Amino acid sequence: MEMPNPSDWQIEVVPSSELGDPLHLINGKILVAPNIWFIGTANKDDSTFTITDKVYDRASVIEMDARIDKIDAPYGESVNMSYDYLDNLFKEAQNNLKISVKTLNDLDKLDEFITAKFKITFGNRILKQIHDFIPVYIASGGDEVGGLDYMVARKILRKFESLNIPFLVDEIKELLIFIQKTFGKNNFKLSTEFLESLLKQI
Repeated sequence: MEMPNPSDWQIEVVPSSELGDPLHLINGKILVAPNIWFIGTANKDDSTFTITDKVYDRASVIEMDARIDKIDAPYGESVNMSYDYLDNLFKEAQNNLKISVKTLNDLDKLDEFITAKFKITFGNRILKQIHDFIPVYIASGGDEVGGLDYMVARKILRKFESLNIPFLVDEIKELLIFIQKTFGKNNFKLSTEFLESLLKQI
């Protein structure tokens, strides 16, 4: 599923082919089309194991950590949208709404700070996700700093959960100051809230 060519996205269902196999089961494998998205849920509490970096690196995480009032929304007509149409919207955003040089430079500075203070880095996979995600986030009505905040909070700072936080209080406070100075006092709210939640756990 991580191969660059979608024609290589195959899952082995059975070890070999048999007479009468389903049409799209070839040599025991089935091709996963690009319009298939895998969605799952995971509890995050003292009854479960820590979610690994490998999951955070590959998944888009949505946290549901607050209860809201019931929404009595009126019935709406369904919208049919082909994968090709949606994919073209993504590509159009990525081609026309490039991340600014300033934001990329600020990301580099943040990366250097986190690496120096916490010995945590992120690789090309997350960097590519950032470049793919932020233009789409902007096209959907957001701004690039908000999009970067979402990715940093969900992809990079989550790695802090494996650290010995009581010994890193000063470093986390320094990081909070660095974020405010670099991205603005009222920006990077998700990252700020996450770091502050770590300090509250001590």
